[in-house]
Amino acid sequence: MQGTAAPETAPGDQRSLRTAWLVWGVAALCYFAALFHRASLGVVAPEALQRFGTGPAVLALFSALQLGVYLALQVPSGLLADRLGPRRVITGGVLSLAIGSAVFAVSASVVGGIAGRMLIGFGDAFLFTNALRLAAQWFPAHRFGKVAALTGLAGGLGQVFSTLPLGLSLHGLGWVPTFLGAAAITAALAVLAWLVIRDRPAEAVGMVEVPAERIWDTLRTVVAQRGTKHSFWVHFVLMAQFVAITTLWGSPWLTEAQGHGKAEVGTLLMLCVLGFLGGSWFAGQYVSGRQRRREAFTWWLSVAVVAVWALLVLWPSVLPMPLLVVALVVIGVGGGSAMLAFDGARSANATHRSGAASGVVNMGGFSAAVLIQLLVGVVLQMVAAQPADVAYRWAFAPVLLLLVVGTFAQALRRER
Repeated sequence: MQGTAAPETAPGDQRSLRTAWLVWGVAALCYFAALFHRASLGVVAPEALQRFGTGPAVLALFSALQLGVYLALQVPSGLLADRLGPRRVITGGVLSLAIGSAVFAVSASVVGGIAGRMLIGFGDAFLFTNALRLAAQWFPAHRFGKVAALTGLAGGLGQVFSTLPLGLSLHGLGWVPTFLGAAAITAALAVLAWLVIRDRPAEAVGMVEVPAERIWDTLRTVVAQRGTKHSFWVHFVLMAQFVAITTLWGSPWLTEAQGHGKAEVGTLLMLCVLGFLGGSWFAGQYVSGRQRRREAFTWWLSVAVVAVWALLVLWPSVLPMPLLVVALVVIGVGGGSAMLAFDGARSANATHRSGAASGVVNMGGFSAAVLIQLLVGVVLQMVAAQPADVAYRWAFAPVLLLLVVGTFAQALRRER
């Protein structure tokens, strides 16, 4: 069975190339917005604790439910990308982000806050896999890895915008204007997505499509590939630990356990996100599309990430600033390089299954991320009587354990 192949862009066909970049660019801008909304809770965590009058375990529930909705929809998102087309799915996802941000802005109760974050998780779930589906349709296969890495870069820029600029807006304008303003801009972006995005190039519309596979057959075929399994564990290790720091626990940990002020925390989290951008760029430029190099690079980077988290757990006091900076940059580089998991999944699966493959792989990092958010919050609640630096070392121990498990599983599935 063959799906519609991504067209090869002729060297002289600059118009087709410009259209491809425009369509993908709007999708990447939507993913930028998704990462902004996803990471916003981690940046405003201290203010959220005050606004909703709650403790760390309930705040962890905010994030875990948001990521849980995201996780539960990854396979459906990939299947919808393959069947309904990215234009409809991306537009609906961005609208859900806007509504979720508006609900989060006006709510002052825990129930309202959770509803807003879950709507954000719902919208977020449909954007990355659909942006990759567009890349698979609009660009030739040999460019897919680089475009996937650029998609990661767009998301990283969204997280950059959610650090210092969001903090400045929050302190200058207040909670409600900040999040309502974000909702209005996001709604306008949904209109742009509907007007600009097309599911495939015009020359591919007339191609004969084979009947769609049954959902179970698609998933079984995708999961059976060694490359899919390996990519799942790459994403499990590299993305989950980055999400743990940037979506919730980074700001409280740096403030309470490491003793840094709010201005310093914004800068330190910015370093982590800059590491993400650097990792995405390096992976796309020098690693994507080369299987042996990709699997060796992700393996050694996973080992480095495990070493960093062992440092966070075992260091007996506050980390010296040089060590802290290195740790945050490595965490960020790991998150950015997680985009290589989608390059591996794409190379292991046919084009018409690329959405489903991306959804399966994306479940790796975010299943671990949901576990991390819950476990860190529960452990912090259990050891609340301990000094903050000791409490966070205990709370980060489950993160280290999950990363070790994921790195070992990744090693078992490397090509020999």
